[in-house]
Amino acid sequence: MLKKDGNHQMRLAKFLSSAGVASRRAAEQLIRNRRVTVNGGIVTDPAHNVVDLDRIEFDGRWVAAAADHALVYIMLHKPVGVVSTMAPDKEQGECLADLVQLDARVYPVGRLDRDSSGLLILTNDGNLTYELTHPGRKVKKEYIVKLNRTLSRQDFSRISRGVKVDDRIVEVDSFTPARGGRLSLVIHEGRKHIVRRLFEEVGYRVIDLKRVGIGPVRLGRLPVGKWRHLSDREIAALKG
Repeated sequence: MLKKDGNHQMRLAKFLSSAGVASRRAAEQLIRNRRVTVNGGIVTDPAHNVVDLDRIEFDGRWVAAAADHALVYIMLHKPVGVVSTMAPDKEQGECLADLVQLDARVYPVGRLDRDSSGLLILTNDGNLTYELTHPGRKVKKEYIVKLNRTLSRQDFSRISRGVKVDDRIVEVDSFTPARGGRLSLVIHEGRKHIVRRLFEEVGYRVIDLKRVGIGPVRLGRLPVGKWRHLSDREIAALKG
């Protein structure tokens, strides 16, 4: 890392990622969207260099350097109707910050749309966020899906082989029946609304969508709306 006047120098996007705000790629987009300031001024260049004494803010909130806080890892059972952001917005309604209240600043690793429920991992570890969200890492996520009608054998086979969405095949790692007429779908895709869009492509509508696994971490019996710290074993497995 470079030095300037005795201070450590780092690119702004990397600083935000290290601080747990978002993955590197997402941080670059946040900067381009004019949501980040350095010493009171908006910066739109992700490669802009910052130093230790700079004050960096995201959406008006100060962002502490990674070394200034302990790393926190938690899992949340997100209810339907809650927006996957830590930034309160009266127009959007209830958000994650209404459910998870900590001294440390944590951010969701990926998202679940408002109408979906299930497992969310929240952390201030930017490196882990990057590892879990980078497309090249192909981290598997399991969803339990209920459709508006019974899935035919032909369509079951078609989905198992992979379905093209926006000119790109959604690779299906596993697709099996689950309890209560539901289906278990395991994919490593991260595109927006990809599970719902996959089934729409085949002519079905998802009426209930719940994520129950991210990589080696399982939602288990954690009640809806509750959260807990990840165990050392779970953290090690995620980083493994």
